[in-house]
Amino acid sequence: MAGASIIVDDAVVLEAIDDYANRSDNRRPLMGSIGAYLVTASQRRIERETGPGGVKWGRLSPRTANQRVNGRARGYDHMLRVSGRLYGSLTSASDNDSAEAGTNVIYAGPHQFGADIVQHARSQRIYRFYDKKSDRIDYRFRSRSRSNFESWVTIGEHKVTVPARPFLGFDDADRDEVIQIVADYYTEGAP
Repeated sequence: MAGASIIVDDAVVLEAIDDYANRSDNRRPLMGSIGAYLVTASQRRIERETGPGGVKWGRLSPRTANQRVNGRARGYDHMLRVSGRLYGSLTSASDNDSAEAGTNVIYAGPHQFGADIVQHARSQRIYRFYDKKSDRIDYRFRSRSRSNFESWVTIGEHKVTVPARPFLGFDDADRDEVIQIVADYYTEGAP
């Protein structure tokens, strides 16, 4: 998975799986259940806007909150869920010996780990509306077809800092749940 993924290397969990490994050669369904749980836990973190261990994410910047989405201000709610693409892209992969959860969305990494993104300097044409009667320019951007005034603007190089908002991870609650999944799987009878 290109965006971000979880690989659990937890001695307690691996020991629990190894204790039951001798009972069945086919652990694929068990690993599938563990992978499904890891996806659900990651989605729950996005919904609650917390990282592993329950640490709350930092608040959105006012600039981000005031951006227009579908004709209105974005607001401070629903971090990482405006379009639902990241949330919906979380998936798991498993085989007989491992389970993995993650996403292939390219911007998952910067959100998971944080990033400094350099925007290079650029020039571009912008379109606005000029009202001849009042001799004023409406400073809202327009499409070219709805504009009667164009100008060139230059935007200097600048850096955008994306704070880390970890949604993938493994904490003590996840450890307990995975151990319970393993115990339930073998108590109820492995296929």
